[in-house]
Amino acid sequence: MNHRTRNLMMYALYGALFVFFMLLQTAVFGRTRFFGVKLSLIPVVLVCISVFLGHERGGFFCLLASFAWYLSGAEDGSVAILTMTVCGIGAGFACGQFSRRFFPALGLCAAALLLHEGCVFLLKYYLGSAQASLGWWVLKTTGLSLLAWPVCYLLAKVIRKVGV
Repeated sequence: MNHRTRNLMMYALYGALFVFFMLLQTAVFGRTRFFGVKLSLIPVVLVCISVFLGHERGGFFCLLASFAWYLSGAEDGSVAILTMTVCGIGAGFACGQFSRRFFPALGLCAAALLLHEGCVFLLKYYLGSAQASLGWWVLKTTGLSLLAWPVCYLLAKVIRKVGV
């Protein structure tokens, strides 16, 4: 297989990974609440993909994926376009400058979740549909959603080897 075909296969597998976690978040865990919060798996999977793609290609992938997330009718999809793109660029840049190891990716996933869920909370608070005392759900969502991080990281790492 030539290099171009391998790269196309890698991007198709990354897209399938994103769609799998999107369906997992919406169809499987869509109505399920753990400790009063829903899981947010999309930021985790997009940051893990961006860690291995770099800041340019990872940011563009995050922009396209978050736009697809918005078009799917997600509740926080409009905020995700901005936050996921910024998180993807930041994660790709940080790991490109330092390392693509396991624990730096954990910190980047936590930062992406805090940024995304914090922006969603601030938007809901501004629109009047959330109370300030409910801000704890940002931390709960971040903690619970990070449980999916090792699986996302390892799958993204395996898929990256296809394109190399």
